[in-house]
Amino acid sequence: MDQTREIAFAASRDQCPGEQDAYYASMSLGVWEPLITKDESGKPAPALATEWEHNEDSTVWTFHLREGVTFSNGTPFNADSVLANFDRMKKGPFESSFYGMNIDTIYPGLVSYEKTDDYTVVLTLSEGQPLLDYTMVNYGSAIFEPSCFAEDGTFAGFPIGTGPYVVTENVLGQYCVIERNDNYWGTPGIAKTFRFKVIPDAETRYTALRAGEVQGLCDLGAISPSQAAEIDGDPAYNVSVGDSGITHFLNVNGGAFPFNDVRMREGLSLLLDRQTIIDSFYNGYGLAAGGFLNYTSAFYREQPVQHDPERGAELIREVVGDQEVELLFLLPGVDANRYPYQEEAEYIQSLLENIEGTNIKVSIQQMDWGPCKEEMEAGNYNLCLKIQGLPSANPFSLFKGFMYTEGGTNISYGLGYHNDHVDELVEEAATCLDAGRLTEIYTELQEISAVDFPNIPVLYSQEVVASSSDITGYQATVYGLTGFTQVCWAG
Repeated sequence: MDQTREIAFAASRDQCPGEQDAYYASMSLGVWEPLITKDESGKPAPALATEWEHNEDSTVWTFHLREGVTFSNGTPFNADSVLANFDRMKKGPFESSFYGMNIDTIYPGLVSYEKTDDYTVVLTLSEGQPLLDYTMVNYGSAIFEPSCFAEDGTFAGFPIGTGPYVVTENVLGQYCVIERNDNYWGTPGIAKTFRFKVIPDAETRYTALRAGEVQGLCDLGAISPSQAAEIDGDPAYNVSVGDSGITHFLNVNGGAFPFNDVRMREGLSLLLDRQTIIDSFYNGYGLAAGGFLNYTSAFYREQPVQHDPERGAELIREVVGDQEVELLFLLPGVDANRYPYQEEAEYIQSLLENIEGTNIKVSIQQMDWGPCKEEMEAGNYNLCLKIQGLPSANPFSLFKGFMYTEGGTNISYGLGYHNDHVDELVEEAATCLDAGRLTEIYTELQEISAVDFPNIPVLYSQEVVASSSDITGYQATVYGLTGFTQVCWAG
């Protein structure tokens, strides 16, 4: 089979957001690689760093780099290139449509970074970070060839990485093209060329697959659950379902009536029949979520999934009584185009409006994510469905962001969540040197979130992707190093 023929995929967003994006390209394209990736259990695993260790108080970390690796332009990968990437990170923070790059968040208290030889890098921190390797996983330790950086730390052109593919074309909002790096240090890709088209509308993406205009659908919400069910079992197509770090949350404005009362938040959570949501709107693709932290995290502890509509309605009646209550339910367009959020919102609307003895009215409004986030931060909303991924293998930033009183997401989403004990736990975790104690803190925060509801977890996503049987090797995976290297023309 001629593997030089181009294979086309479609996604809802740019797979190469370009020069102003912190990473230029999605990790899944295989253009760049990190120092540390993660294994199937969510724990740190070697990538461009083969091993690492730290001193007793976790303030000095030593990384041993993989030898014999070159960037796609032929430049050797070594300690100097790693140091140059830290120089670049210091010019940030840099925004991204994937995960932001902020050296102060990823490497808190970084005092110095230096090499002791060509393949050993030492990081020194002002305070111990026993889970630094978890924070560095994937997007936390992306490495690029230094010559591709502009003076301000953005990209001066196409990115240059150590991965199995290189970017050869990129037209923002339309498509990007990657080609095989035949000098890749690891197992090279099979197919020579991939084109990733940007098709925001789910129905149009699906039509493109059915018409043979593309051979596969990729990225978050690649194919709607109903579409996947339609072609699953058809020999002309392959549907792959895999684990996902994405959690679907029902965010609520806890700074205003009625969700400033925990009984309202608990009551709504009890009303939700999560399995019905998964079966009816996601065609069974998903897992009922009882807790805040996603199930793919190494620190995940299962929390009970409770469905008690009678108790839920009773709690809500205690809060709102018979007064007229108008609730605004926002749907971010970027997620509503990927997932069945309209149908899910209408289901939740029906639950709230049909509680006996209450007078609740829910209006649903879809808007672009930018304006939606502005309304949330201003407190001009009551409910909002939104996905959340795992920025790194260390969930500290998620707990701090959503649950800490001054947490960035708590503020920007208008959650209005406050719990003195949670603040104490987050502050302890920020300076804790004992990995075992950190695990205990993360477990307690999960337990608190399951009863205090800073937001309401609905379901843990399962990644669903689809491809034509004309190609083979395309599987749904959580971000890792495999990417598209095994994808090729069948036959």
